[in-house]
Amino acid sequence: MSACRADPAEQVSVELPTTDPPEGAPRLVLLLVVDQFGAHDFDRLEPLFTAGIRTLLDRGVSFSQAYHDHALTETAPGHATLATGSFPRHHGIVSNRWIEEGHLVSQYAIDDDLYDESPLELEVTALGDWIKAIYPESRVFSASGKDRAAILMGGLGADGAFWYDEEIGGFKTSEFYTEPDWLDSFNEQNLLDERFGQSWEPLPLAPEIIEELQLQRLEFGPLVEELPLSFGPPRAAADEKFYSAVRDSPWWDEYLAQFARYLIEAEGVGADRTPDLLALSFSAADFVGHDHGPNSREYVDLLLRLDRTLGEFLDFIDERVGLENTIIGFSADHGVVPVPEVRHRLGLDGQRIGSETILCLQQVGPQLAEKHGMDRWMVPGPRLAPGLVERTGRTRADLEEETAELLEQCPAVATVWTGSELLLEVDESDHDRWLYANCYYPERSPDFLIQFEEYSMPSVGLVTTHGSPYDYDTHVPLVILAPGLAPETLDIPVRTVDLAPSLANLAGIPIPDEVDGWALIDPATPSP
Repeated sequence: MSACRADPAEQVSVELPTTDPPEGAPRLVLLLVVDQFGAHDFDRLEPLFTAGIRTLLDRGVSFSQAYHDHALTETAPGHATLATGSFPRHHGIVSNRWIEEGHLVSQYAIDDDLYDESPLELEVTALGDWIKAIYPESRVFSASGKDRAAILMGGLGADGAFWYDEEIGGFKTSEFYTEPDWLDSFNEQNLLDERFGQSWEPLPLAPEIIEELQLQRLEFGPLVEELPLSFGPPRAAADEKFYSAVRDSPWWDEYLAQFARYLIEAEGVGADRTPDLLALSFSAADFVGHDHGPNSREYVDLLLRLDRTLGEFLDFIDERVGLENTIIGFSADHGVVPVPEVRHRLGLDGQRIGSETILCLQQVGPQLAEKHGMDRWMVPGPRLAPGLVERTGRTRADLEEETAELLEQCPAVATVWTGSELLLEVDESDHDRWLYANCYYPERSPDFLIQFEEYSMPSVGLVTTHGSPYDYDTHVPLVILAPGLAPETLDIPVRTVDLAPSLANLAGIPIPDEVDGWALIDPATPSP
């Protein structure tokens, strides 16, 4: 079996298997996602990984040039893309939050009036749904520190999706799913309480490694203390304040792995020949990255500890299911913007967007309304005000172009993409337009998508963030491990929409015609 781009015309013509899996079919498909883990950080820490990530690299195929092909690199669209093999313009999850056309208030990507949270905003099926379409007896579960990650990874028909409940320090689900009897039993163990009264001590790093990694001590931001760190207020017992604070620590990822092991045992995941899917997203790197930055000792230490956590978890999978019976996909939902102040120390460019840009952008709508004698030019989204086309007698494209020209004059703004131009045909050669078009969904996207200059960081109370079309946000690790697959590193351009089709193809699951990705690995080709 070898890694290559399978012909998309061939991959959809796979003969449908029966509900009785063929000999040698996987018992488990495991999707592992790290929230906020760019390829740059993956590569610079690679020599230090000794456990789980090392297993993936030593036994799997690593694609060193894997990119998200959408511009709004956030948690919800990233996880939806990895699970569905489709771009946001097709799966519909364009952002963590959006304002529906005709509305003035934003909605969350998993909001549901009936169930509170559900995957019903997804417009396409996901990997778990493809598996269930062939093997209805398959079990599909997902879990994460974040609700949106868990729900969107599971697809439309998951048997269960679970996420962290900071009020009780346990896991919960929504009424969209059937709550299992074992969930209370797990939560009653209060495993996180074992960390109460403990500090986060850094793993030892040689001075030359600290220098090579260019670790920087920040003197600003929400968390200016450095390791070792304590969590929660000065109280004598664990409570919701402590349970909330530990999200900024490696203990949160450890806890997810503990939960996943309990789920596997309780549900019998991977216990028989019918392939099951388990999708896990480890969220702590996103919290630590936002609060400390990717050049912090905290961020590096967390990822080194996550490597150990993954190592223990993969050992558990090997013992219970067998890695020879497991297909694994590993990636990230997005990267992170390098901290501008750290770049300055290193003699590099970078800027934190401030009041001058904010005020300039805010004044464009009122200026145009006054110029043209209108009560209002823009509404939240931002979108053109309803009825503006009719009142002015101009085309929507013309109004959007005039507005975009003013927005582009603001400091730190590189380009403003309009809805009208993003609906036009575009190909990958027009790189930035392609990325923005891939996350444009007219009913949910604004009329104006603002692209800031590279290495610009909006000042939103965080040390750093993500959400741009630049490599530091779009370039992520992508590793696939499967029985019979020869380990190698491939330096060829691939996309994150290729992950779900690749896992499906390896598992013998037909890939829906409508997906944007295609299989990277042809299981019919022998390994060298």
